[in-house]
Amino acid sequence: MLEETVQDWKKQLLKEGRREGEAAGMRQLLLQQMTTRFGRLPAGVRLQVEEISSKQELRKLARKILAAQSLQHLGF
Repeated sequence: MLEETVQDWKKQLLKEGRREGEAAGMRQLLLQQMTTRFGRLPAGVRLQVEEISSKQELRKLARKILAAQSLQHLGF
């Protein structure tokens, strides 16, 4: 019983860690794309991107980069 509970916790922690790692990777890629497209990013913009935890929001922002003419068009 206790061992099953520990195994369940372990699985949950690994799953959560994987999700957080994926989001962190998406944020890094997004920042690189934004820098390539718009040049050096203001610290405030970098902080705003770093605070996004939703992979759905990160994907949405990544799609917007393709057509955006400026950081303002991305909502920054």
